[in-house]
Amino acid sequence: SVITWMPHGRSWKIINLPEFEKKVLPQYFKQSNMKSFHRQANGWGFRRMLKGPDKGSFYNEFFLRGVPHLCKKMKRIGGAKTIEDANISHEPNLWMISTIHPLPETMRQDDLNFIVLKTINEC
Repeated sequence: SVITWMPHGRSWKIINLPEFEKKVLPQYFKQSNMKSFHRQANGWGFRRMLKGPDKGSFYNEFFLRGVPHLCKKMKRIGGAKTIEDANISHEPNLWMISTIHPLPETMRQDDLNFIVLKTINEC
């Protein structure tokens, strides 16, 4: 696997960066620059977790394992607009949220790979 859900299903993580850069980026994004990928992910409202057990994973409140219909609510952030303050003190505790509101376990890894790449590439 190159991408995986975090166990709580509220964020996903690139687990094989060399493979991601070598095969996924050129195939789906026509380039192999991680900075460009991060900009595209940010443009879709994904925020990268900077601390804690989810460090390095990406989350978006409308991108949850087993709840694919929420993706329709995702909107591309255009131009110079930015997403909310990226201050680490504002990062949600996804593990606590998942304890209170667990998500379904139904999405397969292949489905995640496809949805992540399709969503981010639609810019």
